[in-house]
Amino acid sequence: MSKISTLILMSIAILGFSGCTNSGDALLSHKTEKSKKYINYDDAPDYKATAFKTKQQSVGRATQKDPKYKSFRPILTTAETRSWFTNTMYLLWDRQITRSQYIAQGTAKFPEYKYEFTFIAHQF
Repeated sequence: MSKISTLILMSIAILGFSGCTNSGDALLSHKTEKSKKYINYDDAPDYKATAFKTKQQSVGRATQKDPKYKSFRPILTTAETRSWFTNTMYLLWDRQITRSQYIAQGTAKFPEYKYEFTFIAHQF
């Protein structure tokens, strides 16, 4: 066997043992964004809820130091809106959604608060 053939066979063998294969199951088990099940704040384990509340309070203090930041109080008038606001922030904190997704969801609902959603996203 020539040296080139030996090198080719050794390369194939090394790749086979290195885990650089795809069985096809990985492609079938890939979850789409629509099928993802989010764990909402109300269903969060106590240790996560406590850690989130601590971080949320820290972010709240940071917002008070920014003169450009507008309060959400005028729009958080219903229990449903407050729940949405807290849950969306929790999903961001828990890395279930990205900063971009958080900002997009927030500004879709309240476009006049883009700066505030961006500010919050960068605090987490």
